[in-house]
Amino acid sequence: QALVRRALATLGLASWGRAQLVATLGRELGLGRAPGGLGELVELVEAVGRCPDPAALRRLLRCECAVCGWALPRHQMQWLTSCECPLCPECFRLHFTIGVKERRVGDLVCPACARPDLADDAQRLSYFSTLDIQLRQCLDPDTYQLFTQKLTELELMKDPKFIWCIQCSFGFIFEAEQGPAQCPQCQQRFCPRCQRPVGDVGLGLGGRCGAGVGRMWGEGEGRLGGLCGGYGGLCGAGWGLCGAGWGLCGAGCPLAVGLTVFQRCPDRGCPLRGSLHGHHPRDCLFYLRDWEPSRLQRLLQVRHAVGRLWGGCGGLGVDAVGAGGCGVLEQKETPAGLRDEPCGRENPPGHAGLCRGHYTEYLVRLINEHRLDPAALYTPAELRTAAERHLPGGRPPRGAQESDEEYGLRLRRLLEREVPLGTRPSRR
Repeated sequence: QALVRRALATLGLASWGRAQLVATLGRELGLGRAPGGLGELVELVEAVGRCPDPAALRRLLRCECAVCGWALPRHQMQWLTSCECPLCPECFRLHFTIGVKERRVGDLVCPACARPDLADDAQRLSYFSTLDIQLRQCLDPDTYQLFTQKLTELELMKDPKFIWCIQCSFGFIFEAEQGPAQCPQCQQRFCPRCQRPVGDVGLGLGGRCGAGVGRMWGEGEGRLGGLCGGYGGLCGAGWGLCGAGWGLCGAGCPLAVGLTVFQRCPDRGCPLRGSLHGHHPRDCLFYLRDWEPSRLQRLLQVRHAVGRLWGGCGGLGVDAVGAGGCGVLEQKETPAGLRDEPCGRENPPGHAGLCRGHYTEYLVRLINEHRLDPAALYTPAELRTAAERHLPGGRPPRGAQESDEEYGLRLRRLLEREVPLGTRPSRR
């Protein structure tokens, strides 16, 4: 009662009921306790004057965090300029602290709605100009300094002449038109096109890398002849300006220079659209790497694609020249830095001198080149799984009078008709 009388006397309320409502909501929301709380009470008094309904006032004056659901007074919430998602102070601090330390600054978007689109220059500049002020107040000094450093690097990396040092990971602007780049921090000299040390490649006319780089896989006189030379031609994703080749990643997609960025799923009907996932065609290495090499060979033989297999690469059952394990070059991390060294894993008999992993990649590449559908060798269980995974309408029900063979044949025809394997760009 004393608190109500005090509110009625000092806050200029019109009635005892409104003063009682102000006192009740003020204690419930914790208003007026912190320094500068008079402004919060004034806001409460104005709200009570406009709307005497307690439930409506609670909805007006309290917000639920869009991440954890914690309800707090509106003035205690953090708001980003790109959206209208309320964030409690703890979720705001943790999200940006972990994001600054463990992720790219380009991923520091709203944790609830993933806005704004930082690919748009205008949105990015407007967003970071206000976010910088907010983070300066809630992050510790070391984390905030790391944020400003990453933000500066993000802007520098948009310069087409920006490159990273291959030894110390120092970034700088390389303005010369040709010739080797030299890191101003560690003095390492390297080719700016293929990112290899100058001592390993040498430079030819016009500042381009020497032709020796292109012999990564060997052609008759290289490390491996026969099948391994064919593997480089088939599985090499392309040849750069400097003549260096690169292989494929584990999922069958070409490796990109620099960090990859997670893209949102384009399939609006995908039930996994909000989580990290991938969509692979059924002939992708992502699925076929679990097949035994003998089964992959059988698919090539069933589809009469053995001409390239037996004639162009020395035969499936003939080991390549050389011993000591698989000789396909891989980039390995050593105390002296990244080096291209032979794979070295065991090469079983009948794998043409390659380890099981590289031999499987080679066979899958041949399957992709000939556009062969692995559904031809699917078991009934694999057909049902593939139909559930790939068919737009899911796996159709089995007919009452339909046998196992008829049902499997219908699923295989549906896969071939409704989800045909698309054409692929040349990997040469």
